[in-house]
Amino acid sequence: MPDIRARHTAGPDDLTENTEEAPGPGGGSGDRPASPERLIYFSDAVVAIAITLLALELPVPTGEVRGNSGVLHFLREHLAEYTAFLVSFWAIAIHWMIHQRLFRYATGLSGGAIRWNLLWLLAIVVTPFTTKLLTSEADAYEVQFIVYAAVQVLTCLFFWLAVRDLRRSGVLDTAGSAAAVSSTMSWLTALMLAFLVSIPVALLTHWAAACWALLPAIRVALRGRGAP
Repeated sequence: MPDIRARHTAGPDDLTENTEEAPGPGGGSGDRPASPERLIYFSDAVVAIAITLLALELPVPTGEVRGNSGVLHFLREHLAEYTAFLVSFWAIAIHWMIHQRLFRYATGLSGGAIRWNLLWLLAIVVTPFTTKLLTSEADAYEVQFIVYAAVQVLTCLFFWLAVRDLRRSGVLDTAGSAAAVSSTMSWLTALMLAFLVSIPVALLTHWAAACWALLPAIRVALRGRGAP
Protein backbone atom coordinates (compact mmCIF):
# COMPACT_ATOMS: atom_id res chain seq x y z
CA MET A 1 0.00 0.00 0.00
CA PRO A 2 1.43 3.43 -0.88
CA ASP A 3 2.47 5.66 1.95
CA ILE A 4 -0.27 8.31 1.93
CA ARG A 5 1.40 10.29 4.70
CA ALA A 6 4.55 10.56 2.63
CA ARG A 7 2.55 12.05 -0.26
CA HIS A 8 1.14 14.77 1.98
CA THR A 9 4.48 15.62 3.52
CA ALA A 10 6.44 15.65 0.29
CA GLY A 11 8.06 18.95 -0.62
CA PRO A 12 7.85 20.78 -3.98
CA ASP A 13 10.91 18.99 -5.29
CA ASP A 14 9.14 15.63 -4.92
CA LEU A 15 6.29 16.53 -7.24
CA THR A 16 6.29 14.87 -10.64
CA GLU A 17 5.85 16.74 -13.91
CA ASN A 18 2.21 15.64 -14.08
CA THR A 19 1.34 17.50 -10.85
CA GLU A 20 2.19 20.90 -12.25
CA GLU A 21 0.42 23.79 -10.53
CA ALA A 22 -2.34 25.38 -12.58
CA PRO A 23 -1.23 28.66 -14.13
CA GLY A 24 -2.78 31.90 -13.00
CA PRO A 25 -4.09 34.75 -15.18
CA GLY A 26 -0.54 35.89 -15.87
CA GLY A 27 0.27 32.63 -17.62
CA GLY A 28 2.91 31.46 -15.16
CA SER A 29 2.98 28.37 -12.99
CA GLY A 30 5.67 28.77 -10.38
CA ASP A 31 9.12 28.89 -11.95
CA ARG A 32 8.15 26.65 -14.85
CA PRO A 33 7.12 28.46 -18.08
CA ALA A 34 3.67 27.58 -19.36
CA SER A 35 3.52 25.24 -22.34
CA PRO A 36 2.63 27.00 -25.61
CA GLU A 37 0.79 24.03 -27.16
CA ARG A 38 -2.65 24.86 -25.75
CA LEU A 39 -2.40 28.48 -26.92
CA ILE A 40 -1.32 27.32 -30.39
CA TYR A 41 -4.22 24.86 -30.69
CA PHE A 42 -6.68 27.45 -29.42
CA SER A 43 -5.37 30.05 -31.88
CA ASP A 44 -5.64 27.58 -34.77
CA ALA A 45 -9.28 26.87 -33.86
CA VAL A 46 -10.19 30.56 -33.66
CA VAL A 47 -8.54 31.27 -37.02
CA ALA A 48 -10.45 28.37 -38.59
CA ILE A 49 -13.73 29.75 -37.22
CA ALA A 50 -12.95 33.24 -38.58
CA ILE A 51 -12.28 31.86 -42.06
CA THR A 52 -15.52 29.84 -41.88
CA LEU A 53 -17.47 32.97 -40.93
CA LEU A 54 -15.99 34.71 -43.96
CA ALA A 55 -17.39 32.01 -46.25
CA LEU A 56 -20.81 32.07 -44.56
CA GLU A 57 -21.19 35.74 -45.48
CA LEU A 58 -20.80 35.10 -49.23
CA PRO A 59 -23.92 36.04 -51.25
CA VAL A 60 -25.78 33.06 -52.74
CA PRO A 61 -28.42 33.28 -55.51
CA THR A 62 -31.95 33.04 -54.14
CA GLY A 63 -35.02 31.48 -55.70
CA GLU A 64 -35.74 34.74 -57.56
CA VAL A 65 -32.62 34.22 -59.70
CA ARG A 66 -33.52 32.12 -62.75
CA GLY A 67 -31.43 30.50 -65.45
CA ASN A 68 -27.74 30.58 -66.28
CA SER A 69 -27.85 34.21 -67.34
CA GLY A 70 -29.55 35.18 -64.09
CA VAL A 71 -26.93 33.41 -61.98
CA LEU A 72 -24.09 34.98 -63.96
CA HIS A 73 -25.67 38.40 -63.57
CA PHE A 74 -26.02 37.81 -59.81
CA LEU A 75 -22.35 36.79 -59.53
CA ARG A 76 -21.24 39.89 -61.42
CA GLU A 77 -23.37 42.10 -59.17
CA HIS A 78 -21.69 40.68 -56.08
CA LEU A 79 -18.15 40.57 -57.44
CA ALA A 80 -17.02 43.08 -54.80
CA GLU A 81 -18.10 40.74 -51.99
CA TYR A 82 -16.31 37.77 -53.53
CA THR A 83 -13.15 39.82 -54.04
CA ALA A 84 -13.27 41.06 -50.45
CA PHE A 85 -13.64 37.46 -49.27
CA LEU A 86 -10.51 36.43 -51.16
CA VAL A 87 -8.54 39.39 -49.81
CA SER A 88 -9.61 38.66 -46.24
CA PHE A 89 -8.92 34.94 -46.64
CA TRP A 90 -5.46 35.82 -47.96
CA ALA A 91 -4.83 38.22 -45.06
CA ILE A 92 -5.96 35.76 -42.36
CA ALA A 93 -3.95 32.98 -44.01
CA ILE A 94 -0.79 35.11 -43.88
CA HIS A 95 -1.44 36.02 -40.24
CA TRP A 96 -1.86 32.33 -39.40
CA MET A 97 1.27 31.25 -41.29
CA ILE A 98 3.33 33.90 -39.51
CA HIS A 99 1.88 32.75 -36.18
CA GLN A 100 2.67 29.07 -36.67
CA ARG A 101 6.14 29.77 -38.08
CA LEU A 102 7.16 31.81 -35.03
CA PHE A 103 5.35 30.00 -32.22
CA ARG A 104 7.07 26.76 -33.18
CA TYR A 105 10.16 28.27 -31.55
CA ALA A 106 8.35 29.15 -28.31
CA THR A 107 9.60 27.03 -25.42
CA GLY A 108 7.17 28.62 -22.99
CA LEU A 109 4.74 31.50 -22.56
CA SER A 110 4.79 34.79 -20.73
CA GLY A 111 1.72 36.56 -19.39
CA GLY A 112 2.27 39.46 -21.77
CA ALA A 113 2.52 37.19 -24.80
CA ILE A 114 -0.74 35.48 -23.87
CA ARG A 115 -2.56 38.80 -23.56
CA TRP A 116 -1.18 40.13 -26.86
CA ASN A 117 -2.08 36.84 -28.55
CA LEU A 118 -5.67 37.16 -27.29
CA LEU A 119 -5.85 40.67 -28.75
CA TRP A 120 -4.43 39.25 -31.99
CA LEU A 121 -7.27 36.70 -32.00
CA LEU A 122 -9.78 39.47 -31.31
CA ALA A 123 -8.62 41.28 -34.44
CA ILE A 124 -8.79 38.03 -36.42
CA VAL A 125 -12.41 37.30 -35.44
CA VAL A 126 -13.41 40.91 -36.17
CA THR A 127 -12.16 40.56 -39.77
CA PRO A 128 -15.39 38.93 -41.09
CA PHE A 129 -17.33 41.94 -39.73
CA THR A 130 -14.95 44.48 -41.28
CA THR A 131 -15.10 42.56 -44.56
CA LYS A 132 -18.89 42.83 -44.59
CA LEU A 133 -18.64 46.51 -43.64
CA LEU A 134 -16.17 47.14 -46.47
CA THR A 135 -18.63 45.86 -49.08
CA SER A 136 -21.84 47.23 -47.54
CA GLU A 137 -23.95 49.85 -49.30
CA ALA A 138 -23.36 52.46 -46.60
CA ASP A 139 -21.77 54.88 -49.11
CA ALA A 140 -19.03 55.82 -46.66
CA TYR A 141 -15.95 54.54 -48.48
CA GLU A 142 -13.35 56.32 -46.36
CA VAL A 143 -14.74 55.05 -43.05
CA GLN A 144 -15.40 51.53 -44.38
CA PHE A 145 -11.93 51.18 -45.88
CA ILE A 146 -10.04 52.74 -42.97
CA VAL A 147 -11.80 50.53 -40.42
CA TYR A 148 -10.89 47.44 -42.44
CA ALA A 149 -7.26 48.45 -42.96
CA ALA A 150 -6.85 49.62 -39.36
CA VAL A 151 -7.96 46.23 -38.03
CA GLN A 152 -5.35 44.54 -40.22
CA VAL A 153 -2.67 46.93 -38.94
CA LEU A 154 -3.69 46.17 -35.35
CA THR A 155 -3.58 42.44 -36.07
CA CYS A 156 0.04 42.77 -37.15
CA LEU A 157 0.90 45.07 -34.25
CA PHE A 158 -0.59 42.78 -31.60
CA PHE A 159 1.35 39.81 -32.92
CA TRP A 160 4.57 41.83 -33.15
CA LEU A 161 4.12 42.78 -29.49
CA ALA A 162 3.49 39.13 -28.56
CA VAL A 163 6.74 38.08 -30.23
CA ARG A 164 8.62 40.92 -28.56
CA ASP A 165 7.34 39.77 -25.17
CA LEU A 166 8.41 36.18 -25.89
CA ARG A 167 11.89 37.43 -26.74
CA ARG A 168 12.14 39.61 -23.65
CA SER A 169 11.01 36.69 -21.49
CA GLY A 170 13.68 34.44 -22.99
CA VAL A 171 11.19 31.77 -24.14
CA LEU A 172 11.69 32.18 -27.89
CA ASP A 173 14.39 29.71 -28.89
CA THR A 174 15.84 31.01 -32.15
CA ALA A 175 19.21 29.29 -31.89
CA GLY A 176 20.06 28.00 -35.34
CA SER A 177 16.89 29.52 -36.84
CA ALA A 178 17.57 33.25 -36.62
CA ALA A 179 17.34 33.64 -40.40
CA ALA A 180 13.91 31.98 -40.54
CA VAL A 181 12.60 34.16 -37.71
CA SER A 182 14.00 37.30 -39.33
CA SER A 183 12.42 36.41 -42.67
CA THR A 184 9.04 35.79 -41.07
CA MET A 185 9.18 39.04 -39.12
CA SER A 186 9.97 40.92 -42.33
CA TRP A 187 6.76 39.52 -43.84
CA LEU A 188 4.85 40.72 -40.78
CA THR A 189 6.36 44.20 -41.02
CA ALA A 190 5.69 44.38 -44.77
CA LEU A 191 2.06 43.33 -44.28
CA MET A 192 1.56 45.97 -41.60
CA LEU A 193 3.12 48.69 -43.77
CA ALA A 194 1.03 47.73 -46.82
CA PHE A 195 -2.20 48.19 -44.88
CA LEU A 196 -0.91 51.25 -43.01
CA VAL A 197 0.09 53.10 -46.19
CA SER A 198 -3.33 52.42 -47.72
CA ILE A 199 -5.14 54.32 -44.94
CA PRO A 200 -4.12 57.90 -45.95
CA VAL A 201 -4.38 56.92 -49.63
CA ALA A 202 -8.05 56.04 -49.03
CA LEU A 203 -8.68 59.72 -48.25
CA LEU A 204 -7.54 60.62 -51.77
CA THR A 205 -8.81 57.84 -54.02
CA HIS A 206 -11.07 54.79 -54.10
CA TRP A 207 -8.15 52.75 -55.44
CA ALA A 208 -6.37 52.59 -52.09
CA ALA A 209 -6.63 48.79 -52.06
CA ALA A 210 -3.98 48.75 -54.79
CA CYS A 211 -1.46 49.51 -52.03
CA TRP A 212 -1.96 45.97 -50.73
CA ALA A 213 -0.50 44.61 -53.94
CA LEU A 214 2.76 46.33 -52.98
CA LEU A 215 3.37 43.75 -50.23
CA PRO A 216 6.09 41.82 -52.15
CA ALA A 217 7.85 45.07 -53.11
CA ILE A 218 7.77 46.32 -49.50
CA ARG A 219 9.16 42.98 -48.36
CA VAL A 220 12.06 43.22 -50.84
CA ALA A 221 12.76 46.82 -49.75
CA LEU A 222 12.86 45.78 -46.09
CA ARG A 223 15.27 42.95 -46.84
CA GLY A 224 17.48 45.37 -48.75
CA ARG A 225 17.62 47.66 -45.74
CA GLY A 226 18.41 44.73 -43.45
CA ALA A 227 15.12 45.11 -41.55
CA PRO A 228 13.85 42.13 -39.50
